[in-house]
Amino acid sequence: MNKENSIGLNKNAVKSGSSYMFSEILVKSSAIITTPIFTRLLTTSDYGIASNFAAWLQIGSVILGLGLTYSIGNAYIDFPNRLNRYLASIQTLGSIVSVLFLLLAIVFRTQLGEIMELDQDLVLLMFVYLLIFPSFVFAQENFKFTLAYKQNIFISIFNTLGSILFCFLFIYIFSNQKYYGRIIGLIFPVFIMGSFFFIKIIRNGWSKQINKYWKYALKISLPMIPHALAMVVLTQLDRIMIINICGNSAGGLYSFGLTYASLALIFSNAVMQAFIPWLYVSYQGGDYKGIRISNNIITFVMCFLTFSLISVAPEMLKLLGSKEFLEAKYVVMPLAIGSLFQYVYNTYSSLELYHKKTIVISIGTVLAGVLNYILNLLFIPKFGYIAAGYTTLVSYFVLALFHMYACNKICKKRVYDDIYIWLVTILTTIASFFIVYLYEYFIARYLVLFFVLLIIGFFQKAKVRIVYDLIANQLLKN
Repeated sequence: MNKENSIGLNKNAVKSGSSYMFSEILVKSSAIITTPIFTRLLTTSDYGIASNFAAWLQIGSVILGLGLTYSIGNAYIDFPNRLNRYLASIQTLGSIVSVLFLLLAIVFRTQLGEIMELDQDLVLLMFVYLLIFPSFVFAQENFKFTLAYKQNIFISIFNTLGSILFCFLFIYIFSNQKYYGRIIGLIFPVFIMGSFFFIKIIRNGWSKQINKYWKYALKISLPMIPHALAMVVLTQLDRIMIINICGNSAGGLYSFGLTYASLALIFSNAVMQAFIPWLYVSYQGGDYKGIRISNNIITFVMCFLTFSLISVAPEMLKLLGSKEFLEAKYVVMPLAIGSLFQYVYNTYSSLELYHKKTIVISIGTVLAGVLNYILNLLFIPKFGYIAAGYTTLVSYFVLALFHMYACNKICKKRVYDDIYIWLVTILTTIASFFIVYLYEYFIARYLVLFFVLLIIGFFQKAKVRIVYDLIANQLLKN
């Protein structure tokens, strides 16, 4: 690959990431801004039922989805001209499984309702939704790997704004059972788009050999189910254990801090969504230098954004919540740094997925989930809910180390600039620990932030210039 093409691809990787950033920031901002509104429209019981439905929905999507989404990136490389047929094939397989589970849910709806602590109607609603939901995800993955970024941005915006409007509408309709309104409002936009994509995928890719790719897909996807379930544990376990050990109030404070800290994860996920298709093509073509340059720039951006979010956390939490929630500022730093290490492990695991080493990915995530559980048992009773933030940070740090080692072994070479990645992330972690001690000193904290920006601008001038040019171009384009 010549130098000109490499530079173009590097710019495209970061430019694509910036496109996702702008849309996802809008999406996440809308969700955060409306949270206080819905907490006033719903009772705590309504909010709890809706959260419980969402948790079971996440688990159900992992099991019924068979992990088929994880195979699309490999199919894009192996069957670039038959991707439509591949999508139709795996959608048919997923639909057969979902219909079987739906029939079982109809028969055992009473028992399932008791287990899930949900109304029987909500149990059936969940399984009907899970029949359509995979098509929505398949379409997103297809747009991602074919570099159709505008379509995915439209989907994100429609989904978020639509869910807000439909929540208001259905909460008004179900005035006596407002949790129904919240639940239906959240899933309705995806159900509409999923139904459309379900028909479109079948129409574009139907063939007589509809089962042609099932073996290929299942070989990649099934080992990823433990990984996906372990990720649910990593994201949900802390809150469950905090509520059981410390009570609902502590769980609320932790969840509030997590809502803000998750902005860092939104940034990293947005960039990774754009980076992975380019990564696969570049890796296949042997452009390791281009991969290192692009990944270093993205890592630099992630570290800068994470540190900035942590630095301004006290003021942002004041804007987002009342005084009694301000204590949550002390859990923001470990959760945000944990999200940064989650980004690091995702960069490595992406190449493991390229090589179809899904068992390795699952082993790492399960081990991290077990570690998180053990650390929570040891430290939450002693130090309270804030300890859960630090146990999460440690778990993701260990997971990132595991995947760095595994990735280098699988690829048989160092594709990424490991020294740069770990140097800047560890320096960001140290600086973030320090800035937390200045949370009570407004002027001193912002002076430190200012000097950090000056140091970054001096030592990373080239990267700052590239990022500035790309963001400026994106703003002018929009």
